[in-house]
This record gives sequence, structure tokens and C-alpha cells, in this order.
Amino acid sequence: MKVEKIIVAFVILGSCILLLQCGTVSSVKPMGTGGRSIAFSAGGPVAPVFDMDIPLPYSVLRYRFGLNDNTDIHIGIHPTMALFGNLAIDAGLTRHFTRSLGMRPGVSAGLAIYGFYDFVDLSHMRVYPEISLIFSYDIFRSSHVVYLGGQGMIQFAEPYIVPALTVGGEFSLGKSLALSLETRWYAPTESSDDRVVDFKLRPFDQGALGFVLGLGYKL
Repeated sequence: MKVEKIIVAFVILGSCILLLQCGTVSSVKPMGTGGRSIAFSAGGPVAPVFDMDIPLPYSVLRYRFGLNDNTDIHIGIHPTMALFGNLAIDAGLTRHFTRSLGMRPGVSAGLAIYGFYDFVDLSHMRVYPEISLIFSYDIFRSSHVVYLGGQGMIQFAEPYIVPALTVGGEFSLGKSLALSLETRWYAPTESSDDRVVDFKLRPFDQGALGFVLGLGYKL
């Protein structure tokens, strides 16, 4: 059992370069002034875990707050990383420029900071900025929304920008609950060869394809 845990840790931590664009999109629709929500999501690139090909179980728990009618802020913690002795957090801001209306999409852009801190080796602290651009469409009288876009993690060594392309949906389950499902193409500009992990879905042998599932609750 100990060996299996080490394998899982190796798979997850070895994939971290692809997982910085982790969790579901932090803010697809504006919360509104004073609006609050919490969301939990898990998933990642499809890889072998315990002899099964499944999305990596990378989890994120986020709190979101509506700063005004068009701006949301968020802060998140990453429980999966904590299980392996790493503190991982993210914080950011999303600005909603337009709302979905007919054929016109809602447009939002975000800026976030990811921080990773090794409890054992203090020299292994890392900080990465991330930018995002999302286009969204309301469906079924605004009860649900579908969206697409991309995120780019910025690092200070080649490749300087590691992108992830996203197609997803957020579906209302009632007044307060919402379910999110995303398909992501992680690092589409990077070769899939010579990776620590043998990713199973590799479009054109570039990057890795994965899935993320999330559940949000309005407070």
C-alpha cells in the first residue's frame, strides 16, 4: 500500500507543470456586489493511477466574492497537494466586460497568482502568475452557461507561457447549487513525449487532454 501511495504522489506531483491551470474556471458569470460562493473541483489530465486510466485527482477548494457588479475576487487552497506535504494556494481577480446577449458572448478576463510551498524544503517555494480569457453563452433562460477560452501560466524559464484550452459548462441544480464540467487541453504547445507521466489522451502528441468536475454553492 505504501508503494501505491508513492506511485500516486509521483504521478500527481510529476504532473504539476500541467496542473497549474487547475480547478474549474474561477468565475464564469459575475457574482454581483456582495455575492459569495464556495466551490470544490477535482480532475486533471487522464493518466494511469492504480492501473486505471482516469483524470488525475487534483482538487481545489475556492471562495469567491463579488467586489462589484462586474468584478469578482477569489482565493483557493489545493487539498491534494497538502496530502503530500505542500502548501498550494491561489488568489485572483476576474473582470466581466460584457454579458451574454443573443449571439454576443459574455467576455471575462482574469489574473491570478499561484503559490507552492514545500513544508520540508523551504527553498522550494514557487510563485506563478496566470492570465485567462473566457467567452460564455447563457442557455435555457440563463439557468445554465457554456463557455470556452484559455488560460496561460507564466514562468521564468522556457517555455515562458504554458497554456491550457478549456471548453465547459455550468449547470444550475437549484437556487444555490451548480455543477461544472470542463474538458481541458493542457499544454497544447508542448510535446507529449519525454514526460514523467504517460498521459493517455494526447491530441496530435501535444500536451494532454483531461477533465475537471466541480460543485459550487452560493452562500
